[in-house]
Amino acid sequence: MPSLREQQRITILGGLVLTILTLITGGVVFAIMLQQGESILSTSLHLSLQNRARLFQSNIENRANGVHTIATRPYLIQELNKINRDLNNPEARFSLQRAVKSFLSTGFTALAIYDADDREIARAGDFNTTPELNIPVKLSVASTLLWSGQLIFSGRAPIQHQGKTIGFVRAQAILPTLSNMLFDVATLGKTGELAVCAPVKHHMQCFPSRLHPKPFLSIPRVINSKPLPMDYALSGKSGVLTANDYRHTEVVAAYMPLDNTGLGLVLKVDGTELFQPILHQLLYVLPALGLLILLGILALRWLVTPLVKKLAISEYNMRLSITQLADEETRIRTIFENVDDGIVVMNTAGVIQAANPSVERIFGYQAGQVVGENVSLFMPESVQQQHDHYVEHYIQTGESNVIGNAREVTAVHRDGTVFPIDLRVTEMRLGDDHFFIGTMRDITDRKQTEQKIIHLATHDSLTNLPNRHLLTDRLQQAITHTQRHQGVRLGLLFIDLDGFKKINDLHGHDIGDLLLVEVASRIRGILRNEDTTARQGGDEFIVALPGLEQPDGAMEVAEKLLTALATPYCINDKVLEISASIGIAIYPDDGTTVEMLLKNSDIAMYSAKAAGRGICRRYQPE
Repeated sequence: MPSLREQQRITILGGLVLTILTLITGGVVFAIMLQQGESILSTSLHLSLQNRARLFQSNIENRANGVHTIATRPYLIQELNKINRDLNNPEARFSLQRAVKSFLSTGFTALAIYDADDREIARAGDFNTTPELNIPVKLSVASTLLWSGQLIFSGRAPIQHQGKTIGFVRAQAILPTLSNMLFDVATLGKTGELAVCAPVKHHMQCFPSRLHPKPFLSIPRVINSKPLPMDYALSGKSGVLTANDYRHTEVVAAYMPLDNTGLGLVLKVDGTELFQPILHQLLYVLPALGLLILLGILALRWLVTPLVKKLAISEYNMRLSITQLADEETRIRTIFENVDDGIVVMNTAGVIQAANPSVERIFGYQAGQVVGENVSLFMPESVQQQHDHYVEHYIQTGESNVIGNAREVTAVHRDGTVFPIDLRVTEMRLGDDHFFIGTMRDITDRKQTEQKIIHLATHDSLTNLPNRHLLTDRLQQAITHTQRHQGVRLGLLFIDLDGFKKINDLHGHDIGDLLLVEVASRIRGILRNEDTTARQGGDEFIVALPGLEQPDGAMEVAEKLLTALATPYCINDKVLEISASIGIAIYPDDGTTVEMLLKNSDIAMYSAKAAGRGICRRYQPE
């Protein structure tokens, strides 16, 4: 029988061991939770930055493309050639002035045309000449971003004819979406901030942000020998890090370059705010650990005191070990059942041995319905045999391109709906037993978001018609198809609304936008499914007619469009009347490339306008 002193020593040692084990276990669990939380928050921050970068890139590229489109308009080139031959040509000056004003409807706030000697020929709108900040941007045309209480795009492009520069076009446009984006980061908390900067040697210039409403005209990229997060972005790198910002405050920052524009973007949140929810849990963890230690010591003393033999003490220690193992199993099962990702355990025959509730939620089954079923239950019939082949090949040879690699596959919901998932399969061996563990995540929302982004990049936001980029791609495909099928033609209609600017001036842009939507609807109603309708910009539309057996077929479609578009419109109880002028170009008769067809149909449209408007004309070579 152990002495009282020995019993006290055993009690003290047992309490000390219990305390250490409890603290270690609690510390490990909290560290894992902190690490996972930090990883999730960092990934979310980086994805949010990528979405903002795509929006920023799309906005400024659209404006640069708009300047380039204006600089390549055949009508401007024609009139500017007249000015270069006769500087005082009043008709050409008047035509250019009218054209410049019409371009303001495309979203530009100021626009000017210059001749080859950089003398101003025509101007519309007021240029901002005293910005607080002026940053060059690398785009398809010479571009700068200005700050004067809001973000302004300024672009300049040469106007060329037959390889020779005959003039220039200069334009400015306010970017309200990007201006709001610089300040609207409330979803990231009180300290969330989006910074957009450009390098100036070892310094940088930055646009205003939520925490600094004035632009930085010059700020070092490195402070106290430590690079700011923006320095990494301006060096062409992307990622997430924890560092001090320009306020000498520790932040978690996602950074990336804005493509090849020369700009860098940083989305950051103060570390104290970002990790506050996780650290707040520590207030509950520490008292719980203290209470657990206290209860453990009291239980240990209560159990040890009546024990007088070492065998009884040893038996107690064994029970304690078993209890700890049971608690560990409970913790593991709790994690298994509460993780958001679906997890299945299956044998080599593909029979599901275990599945967490997330699997049942993802695939629409009730609790316990999937255990005992074959994993092919989640697969389309087209890939079930392929899956069995992969497993059989791996078991026989040990070779696999699937095990251990994450991949995107198609899955089947209980109701038959097919949807995409991210899948990772790992191997597990328990003695002679061989299992596979599949971890899966429903990525339907992510794929839909990706499709929306692609749609926004290829379609006009007002009319939902294809934009110029998508039109160019479809025209090239149509030309390739026409080349393979002898005897068919490709028709291209260039539609410009007559009197649209007057409606905008009299009734406002809201009515004008609704009218454009109705015009797009009427055009689509006339055409075939294989035809393409695109919005060129402003009040201009382009229609591609593939598979024409006769060139006159394009004229027949144009006549139907003229009739449909001339029918009065009822917009917000207002009856509006407009007409359209249509220029026609036929492949290969009037051009063999996308650029030639667009150019010649544009020339034909202006010929229709000159002939009285409300009519259509086919391109006639000069």
